[in-house]
Amino acid sequence: MMKTLLSCKLLLLITLNVMSIKANSQELINIRKELHACPEYSHKEVGTAKILLKYLEQTAPDQIYKGVGGYGIIAEYSGKKPGPSKMFRCEMDAIKTDKGCEHLCGHDGHMTILLGLAMKLGSDRNFKGKVYLLFQPAEERGEGAALMVKDIEKLGLKFDFSYALHNNPNYSLNSIIIHKGTYAAGSTGMELKFVGAPSHAAFPEQAKSPTDAIISTVQEVKRLNCIKGIFSDFILATVVNIEVGEVNYGVTPGEGSLRLTLRSFKDPDLDKLCSMIGDFAKEQALRQGLKLEITYHDRFPATVNSDEANDIVIKAAGKGGLNIIYAKEPTRGSDDFSFFTLKSAGTFFDIGNGEGNPDIHQPGYVFNDKILIPAIILFSEIIYRQ
Repeated sequence: MMKTLLSCKLLLLITLNVMSIKANSQELINIRKELHACPEYSHKEVGTAKILLKYLEQTAPDQIYKGVGGYGIIAEYSGKKPGPSKMFRCEMDAIKTDKGCEHLCGHDGHMTILLGLAMKLGSDRNFKGKVYLLFQPAEERGEGAALMVKDIEKLGLKFDFSYALHNNPNYSLNSIIIHKGTYAAGSTGMELKFVGAPSHAAFPEQAKSPTDAIISTVQEVKRLNCIKGIFSDFILATVVNIEVGEVNYGVTPGEGSLRLTLRSFKDPDLDKLCSMIGDFAKEQALRQGLKLEITYHDRFPATVNSDEANDIVIKAAGKGGLNIIYAKEPTRGSDDFSFFTLKSAGTFFDIGNGEGNPDIHQPGYVFNDKILIPAIILFSEIIYRQ
């Protein structure tokens, strides 16, 4: 009899929780539209931050940290009981398009989800530990998370668990896509600059041209992409830019650059790929009397999900009646949420935006507002029931 009463009480609490969140549905849609109308590119999220602060301050958090990693914001809420600290992250910036700046990735929706969660936290502190709502700038440039981590360490903040979601138009509405292990590939930009000496175009034999070295290195990159057994998992090297000489029909070029993006599902494989390409390029430079400068840009570790954090999301999604799909492989793209998963047990998962719609970053993409309430309920379940 006691168990029955407790079960009924728990069911009633969950039902009331869901009803209170759903009551804010139209308000949340209006907020999302307000954010959508203020698209700002990375490191320029001034207006976006003002909108966020306007709504966050209404929820009376224990602390609001401003200017974190640029225009980033962290809102802190303390529960009534001791427990682990939980961080929930969303992105603030929009993307550049031919029309200027547009929210074609759904970051306006992601921010709205956390604002909806803030409303819930502001009215009910009956949870364990602390909750941090993190609004990250410069995600599209892949720079915001690393900058925030530096400031977070200075502030003395620590997160036991970190959570983030991203809408995905390739899946049915509100399905939850879980990645076991790696969510997103690690990646880095690699620049190989070959420096020799130019000559008159009529006497190419007098030059130390980088052309052959660059062509040979490109062929080696293609070979490495196809070879089996050297790497433990997926790797890919993509040629993104080649520059040799200048537009001058009377000159044999004396220097040139090859720029690559390298990615892998395992960080040791990425290190190995960098080393192999670098060693090959050094051999080519030495053989042809060239100097070689190697630089790296925009390094992202692989985003690796914690099994413990994954399990928490799976249980919360199950209680919310959301369909769970297990991804067959990690995504090839990189995400700087990896800088948070290096510091805590974290998970990055997708939520279906509804099939048949344009993909993110494509003209015609629209964030589906029907995601808002289920996502807030899922995050609330993690906060209040775990």
